[in-house]
Amino acid sequence: LEVQCDGNGNTAQLNAWLASNGGAVASDICSNVTWTNNFASVSDTCGATGSASVTFTATDNCGNSSSTTATFTIIDNTNPVISVQASNLEVQCDGNGNTADLNAWLASNGGAAATDVCSNVTWSNNFSSVSDTCGATGSASVTFTATDNCGNSSSTTATFTIIDNTNPVISVQASNLEVQCDGNGNTAALNAWLASNGGAVASDVCSNVTWTNNFASVSDTCGATGSATVTFTATDNCGNSSSTNATFTIIDNTNPVISVQASNLEVQCDGNGNTDALNAWLASNGGAAATDVCSNVTWSNNFTSVSDTCGATGSATVTFTATDNCGNSSSTNATFTIIDNTNPVISVQASNLEVQCDGNGNTAALNAWLASNGGASATDVCSNVTWSNNFTSVSDTCGATGSASVTFTATDNCGNSSSTTATFTIIDNTNPTITTQASNLEVQCDGNGNTAQLNAWLASNGGAVASDICSNVTWTNNFASVSDTCGATGSASVTFTATD
Repeated sequence: LEVQCDGNGNTAQLNAWLASNGGAVASDICSNVTWTNNFASVSDTCGATGSASVTFTATDNCGNSSSTTATFTIIDNTNPVISVQASNLEVQCDGNGNTADLNAWLASNGGAAATDVCSNVTWSNNFSSVSDTCGATGSASVTFTATDNCGNSSSTTATFTIIDNTNPVISVQASNLEVQCDGNGNTAALNAWLASNGGAVASDVCSNVTWTNNFASVSDTCGATGSATVTFTATDNCGNSSSTNATFTIIDNTNPVISVQASNLEVQCDGNGNTDALNAWLASNGGAAATDVCSNVTWSNNFTSVSDTCGATGSATVTFTATDNCGNSSSTNATFTIIDNTNPVISVQASNLEVQCDGNGNTAALNAWLASNGGASATDVCSNVTWSNNFTSVSDTCGATGSASVTFTATDNCGNSSSTTATFTIIDNTNPTITTQASNLEVQCDGNGNTAQLNAWLASNGGAVASDICSNVTWTNNFASVSDTCGATGSASVTFTATD
């Protein structure tokens, strides 16, 4: 009899088989028969299996016997029962093969459970290695086999998977970079910044990281400045990524360089503001030159007007400002000056004036001559002229005559002057006027030359009277002696002269 192992020695089946004498039947014509057997135990083969070869003996009442032999066999060809199937396990990559997780999963038979009614079960698996997918990830499909002591087995399969859905860790964020404009896009600095991922640092426990960025171009703001906000992305071998943003900025806060300073300009006054020269000077920025590495420069100035000093002269201190496209500026100062150091032009020289003495200094004529600047005329391109003279007095020559050499000076508003000299002369070539003519005097001889009467007559200028408008008159006479006629008589014809 072969029975399936029940794990408990199949006692009931064994006893029933023995009781039935293994199914043997015997008869005896003389009497009944009695059965016996030699069963001792079931041999131990595997688990609770085994066999017993039993001899059944039929004995009649007279002691005669016959025997038959059969074997009771407990077999086990039933596979263990897997009550809990192995379960897949997905673990996050630790970069080292997740050895502890793997070993624990294998040791637990993937979580599977199995039983066998006949014996214990022994687990085994066919794990060899984890496949290589990305980084240190991969998977292994493992068959776990539960085998009983008799070699019957059942299997369950599950997969151990190392996944990586964890983004890289950015330990240092990308940093903004601000550079001074070099006029050429700051290419070297930009490329170095991009190559360094903006200074960002990232790591991943499962694999290396690869950096990319989305830089396209630097925006155009002013001159050759601009900025670019760049996203730097660290991607691991499994496609997980983390990003950090930073901005590359090209600034220009450097003022233009004035290579040639503005120069002062001094021009001779033309009487009309020297407009052409001023405009040309302003248009040339006073001769200044400026450069900027980042952009062109635009010139401006703060000129308003030329100050009023004298005549049409003046000056203006002008600030010329060179401004780049970003609003940075440098300035240089210079002064435009209209000067007047040109003397007035005397177009008509002063003329001498000779007047007949009027006895009173000829004041009216003198004043009119002085007021007319001796008849002189002068002009100045830059301003009006003012006349002055150095007259003090007429020299005293004779009577009320005299002369004055007068310098007439034409001075412009800036103090430049030209002079012309002429002489005002008071002359007297008019003879005194004898208002009463000398009278003859006849006297009776006194025998002594009539001296007293002669002297008195001479002293009275013979009774003559004279005047002069320019001066007093002085009388002289040409008396020499009385002619001798007879006795002490005689005569003298005397000329009395009135001299001014």
